[in-house]
Amino acid sequence: MLAKRVYFLLLLCSGFVSAQRPATTDQIDKEFERANLYVNTGDPEQAIPLLEKIEQECERIGYKQGITKVGHTLAIIYFNTGNYKKVITLDDVYLKTGIEIEDYAKLSHIHRLKGCAYSELGLLDKGGEELLQALKYAKRIAVGNKRHYAMSLIYSNRAGSYIKGEAIEDSIFSNINKSIAQAEQITEQNSADVSSKYSLISYSYMILANEHSKLQKARLAEDYYLRALEIHNGKPTLLVERVVLLSQLGFFYYKEKQYDKAIKYAELGMGLEKQASFPQIRRDLFETLSKSYLELNKTENSKKYLGLFTALNDSINSSDRKAVDTALTSTVTSQKKKFLDDAMRKTLMYISSSIVLMVLGASFFFHYKRKKQNQIKKIESILEKLKERHDDFNDVLQTTDQTVTNDEKEGEKIFMPAEAEKNLIEKLHHFEEKKLYLERKVSLSFVAAEIESNTRYLSYIIKKHKGKDFNKYINDLRINYIVQKINDNPLYRQYKINVLAEEAGFSSHSKFGTVFKNTVGVSPSEFIHYFEKNKGADLQETYDQS
Repeated sequence: MLAKRVYFLLLLCSGFVSAQRPATTDQIDKEFERANLYVNTGDPEQAIPLLEKIEQECERIGYKQGITKVGHTLAIIYFNTGNYKKVITLDDVYLKTGIEIEDYAKLSHIHRLKGCAYSELGLLDKGGEELLQALKYAKRIAVGNKRHYAMSLIYSNRAGSYIKGEAIEDSIFSNINKSIAQAEQITEQNSADVSSKYSLISYSYMILANEHSKLQKARLAEDYYLRALEIHNGKPTLLVERVVLLSQLGFFYYKEKQYDKAIKYAELGMGLEKQASFPQIRRDLFETLSKSYLELNKTENSKKYLGLFTALNDSINSSDRKAVDTALTSTVTSQKKKFLDDAMRKTLMYISSSIVLMVLGASFFFHYKRKKQNQIKKIESILEKLKERHDDFNDVLQTTDQTVTNDEKEGEKIFMPAEAEKNLIEKLHHFEEKKLYLERKVSLSFVAAEIESNTRYLSYIIKKHKGKDFNKYINDLRINYIVQKINDNPLYRQYKINVLAEEAGFSSHSKFGTVFKNTVGVSPSEFIHYFEKNKGADLQETYDQS
């Protein structure tokens, strides 16, 4: 009993001693400055233990502004290090405290970062809701630099979300222009204001560059990229933003087939990335370096970065899947009770229905298996011909509607001298060799101008000698290109479908998926799955065992 009293007395004394020297708000603010040094220039995750101690001190002295500041800083760290799950599951205490003290700036930033995290995980609707909430709070911030900064960031992030959702260009450019307009209103009162202002403007330039690149306006895209780089070279900006820009520049020059420049900027980005930890950006840099070295026939360098890319990509994808599961679980938890009640009422109906479904299921299974067997035979044929390196597209991907009868040819009533016809066929061959079919702007008139002919003659030549109409001719070339890339370069088997679609020149991943399935017989993801699983093995045997 005496021991317990002594222990209790010691606790009281230690609490009293600690209470004699509580941290002041000035001391806490200085600790925030130390934490921000880690966030902006070093390893961001080193700031987390420091922030936890700061939060404890804030709670002790009732410094509520400090608590919301901790929440905002943690959200920044988690987002910049790719830990989107922790951003979207950030403790509600930070938002509740912000509402209580009407700290609209921090509330706006926390909701904005949650919106960005949801968007990165592909949950665009939820991300849009958070960004809209962020904008509402931003409009309640007192007029001045803080308000301009918050609104500029939100408009910029909304543009990024629209890009992911493949919205129309007008929506993207409108939000970027609003972002720039808000940033330009920031007055340069101190170094922090200068950094914020020009970071926002340079980031907007980078997004404009990305969009103009998609629109095949390479010169305009390069101009915006270099304008952004000029800002980073002359103004104080955040490390993460500079690394992102260098990564984008490297990928841009890779797409423009300027591989030396692609490697130059990607390696500059790698050098800076080592000063911090940005896994998603590092993965993109590995990808650009692997692909660029491969194009320069430096296979050892390419293999090195391919290995690094694959390992990191697997790790990131696993983390993202867990984060999405958490987000979806959180969304549906509130509905679970209702679902369970409905399930109880419907149990008897399900039991009786299941008997019918089992019969139908057996029938469907045999139909499905026959269908899969036919698909596998087609994939085997494709892979075999790729192995033999047949360059003629019609030799690799056979389709059922490529032949044109003599009656159809005669019915077109077009007469061309044999020499002129031969000349156009050669020019069309050059068009294919230059891979101009990968351009998004490809149309019948575009190709006709490229081969110095007219649309009528071009259609005639394609139908007569290729056995198909113009659209199918272009689509087949594009699908053949991607199929060969998947076969030749393991990196392409890691890509998301929207990346493959863009690489092949399609306007959307859904259109690419439809054309690919109609041409090859299976979806792109199924093809890659079969390819990876069965390369060098017997496809039929593997399928039967699965």
